Amino acid sequence: MLDGILPNNKGKIQLPLRVDLDDRPKQLVDFKFGKPAETDWEIISEINNKTKVYFYPITGRTHQLRVHAAHKNGLNTPIVGDDLYGNKQNRLHLHAEFIEFNHPVTLKRMSLKVDADF
Repeated sequence: MLDGILPNNKGKIQLPLRVDLDDRPKQLVDFKFGKPAETDWEIISEINNKTKVYFYPITGRTHQLRVHAAHKNGLNTPIVGDDLYGNKQNRLHLHAEFIEFNHPVTLKRMSLKVDADF
């Protein structure tokens, strides 16, 4: 959930990222030394000046979704509760809707899905 309203319904963010050596654990956008980072996104709904989005990370950089949401060249709208790139609240409002993996002991395929409603 983002802390604001977006002007477009979907898009792609391509901003290279690297660690902020002066302010760890933050990451920063760096077009010279950053590693490629790409995120597709689309709006699910809007309510109370907040926007619920699906993020589809193409790469998997540290804090990628958080930086891509908050950065002025990304969505310029931080994730609700993001204490590093936005404003701290009761919690960071970022989670996976669906995850699937092999259990490390039983090797059984595990599929977990949460309700995506507000």
